[in-house]
Amino acid sequence: MHNGCITSLGIYFDANYMQDEMEILTMFERVAMILRYIYWLSGIVVCIGLLFFGIYQIYFYYQEKPEVNVALPSISLVPDQTRMLVIAPHCDDEVLGCAGTIQEVIGAGGQVMVVTMTNGDGFTFAVEEQVHQIFLTRDDYIQSGYARQNELLRALHRLGMDEKQIAFLGYPDRGLRALWTDYWDKGQPYQSRYTGKDHSPYSNSYQPNTPYAGEAVMDDLEAIIREFKPNVIFSPHPADEHPDHAATWSFISAVVTKVANNGILPKPKLYTYLVHRGDFPIPHGYSPEAALLPPKPLYYYSYSRQWQVYTLTSEQESIKENALNEYVSQLRVPIMSSLLRSFIRRNELFEEVDIPAAVSQTSDLELAEINTWENQQPILVYPKSVSVLGALARQARVEALACAVQDTSLWFRFYIPGFSEHHNQYQVLVISFQLNKGTLTRAKRTFSFSTSSTDVVQENIKRLNEDVIIKIPFADQELPDYFLIQILTKDRWGVTIDHTAWQQIQIKHSQMPN
Repeated sequence: MHNGCITSLGIYFDANYMQDEMEILTMFERVAMILRYIYWLSGIVVCIGLLFFGIYQIYFYYQEKPEVNVALPSISLVPDQTRMLVIAPHCDDEVLGCAGTIQEVIGAGGQVMVVTMTNGDGFTFAVEEQVHQIFLTRDDYIQSGYARQNELLRALHRLGMDEKQIAFLGYPDRGLRALWTDYWDKGQPYQSRYTGKDHSPYSNSYQPNTPYAGEAVMDDLEAIIREFKPNVIFSPHPADEHPDHAATWSFISAVVTKVANNGILPKPKLYTYLVHRGDFPIPHGYSPEAALLPPKPLYYYSYSRQWQVYTLTSEQESIKENALNEYVSQLRVPIMSSLLRSFIRRNELFEEVDIPAAVSQTSDLELAEINTWENQQPILVYPKSVSVLGALARQARVEALACAVQDTSLWFRFYIPGFSEHHNQYQVLVISFQLNKGTLTRAKRTFSFSTSSTDVVQENIKRLNEDVIIKIPFADQELPDYFLIQILTKDRWGVTIDHTAWQQIQIKHSQMPN
């Protein structure tokens, strides 16, 4: 009996052991099957992603690819009489955009001054390469800023510049847009998310301990212009996609107009250089024999600007390459290395800027009627976007903007093909400046509209199929002397799908013929 029980018990345990083993095998098979599904699903996702990226690259390559046969005039400088001020958002932009021109002016006996807005201390990949660690401290970012400064000094020394003609402003890398739009007051400065500072931590800043505020930036740039007295200024292009570059353009544009309107100095010529836009320059990468040409959309859609070139000699091109090689911290990062070496070309590329004006109209002119605008020249014609969302949303984006002044109001006419058929939202930012006895007063206004809603008083907005006309009254204050405007296009969920460049507009208080 005992033997039988033991035998039965053994069979029972063997059966349960086999059952457990079968369940374990089944579980492993299920896990393996799930892993196979995940593997195949991941492969499909990766393939779709690579396909999408390839289509994206091809699409924007052919959209941006410049016209190879375009003939551009040479930049009109008188080198021995030139007082050239170069404004660079980061240490390296001055060499990318203007190294050959700097050599030309210095070699002819002219004067050059270079001003860097930031020390480039917010580029995490470069800082990681520099300190050889992933977890970075605030001090690591600051030390990288000093390293970038030293690279700039060595690069500009190769171009023939003296250290005394170089100014480091010390404002926050990747923070200039915030200073331009939101952090204007010196009493409420912006805090860098990299250095953790709300003022310049650099001992050699143009104004030591300067607060991170737009007002301080304006003061620094104005002081430099008044002291150096440039007759030509080179700054980033307004259509540059890097927010620091676009904000730098906005600051220098506003300062130059203030100084010129004060009548203390003659208004200098203003040239812009492009660094960041899609795959610019095309072809990308090291191509010293190639020409640097404007992206096709910017070439065809430019308003009141003219693209010009400065042709480098073989010696100047070689010196420019040697100067760029001083930026070791950037060349260690592959994507930056490719970008920097793309600017070693046989010419440099600039656009001369002419600020448009909104002219006063008589009180009896019906600006609310669309036919009144037929003879009004647009003050902003916006080219195609280089963003994926902007490319997918081809309709209902702002393509042109016209502006007029009537009594104490600004009038805007937005040309938006497909406006009435889509449900996009439009946010308009206006930063205006009023000059009174040398004192500049800044004001910021925002307003928005769509096909169904707006925060503009209803009698001040008129919606048409492809146009929107808006009146912005200044009843409680004087009209500004000039302002800068930017328009953001958002989808129905509030996601920004496109934006215009910051465009400056002067207000001309005289009547334009109808």
